[in-house]
Amino acid sequence: MMKRSIILVLSGLFFSVFNGLAQKKGEAVAPSLPIDEHTKLITYQDVIQMKGTPDTLYQRAYEWAKKYYQNPTQVIKVADANKKVIECVSNVKITTPSRDGKTQVAAGYVYYNLRIEARQDRYRYTITNFNLRGVANQPIEIWFDNTKPEWSSMRYEHLRQVDEAIHQLMENLEEGMEPKPIINDDW
Repeated sequence: MMKRSIILVLSGLFFSVFNGLAQKKGEAVAPSLPIDEHTKLITYQDVIQMKGTPDTLYQRAYEWAKKYYQNPTQVIKVADANKKVIECVSNVKITTPSRDGKTQVAAGYVYYNLRIEARQDRYRYTITNFNLRGVANQPIEIWFDNTKPEWSSMRYEHLRQVDEAIHQLMENLEEGMEPKPIINDDW
């Protein structure tokens, strides 16, 4: 475990230094996002081992979604207590620096699908199908292709913003799925 932590820290440090050197030369460096080898889509997925029945874990996930999202009735598309599955569609706001560089201007909303599945002593979440909504949905995976004439280095920044927002979501979900402490008011 200690070796893995050291390797992760060193690889993160290497990436930061490499990223900084590349940007000093004026080259944009694509962020490293998880790409599913079968679908070729950006996909965040993890299985978390946690004591609990499927019903208990499903209920925690449902309560988390109702608390996390501002408008859960619009976000939660499927809440199947029999199959222990919750499916949500939400978005991440992306921004671009204004012309004066002092403020951030809205650049759109990147929508994603979140699926949470509960089983005995574990749950799995999958976050995928990222699209920039507009006249037509645009999968954000095309932002990696810097050979297209409409590409700009700001697309890499937008990918970083999405990645950061999704990591915050995953952290919040994992914290929200932890069992609540039982308060014993025995007096």
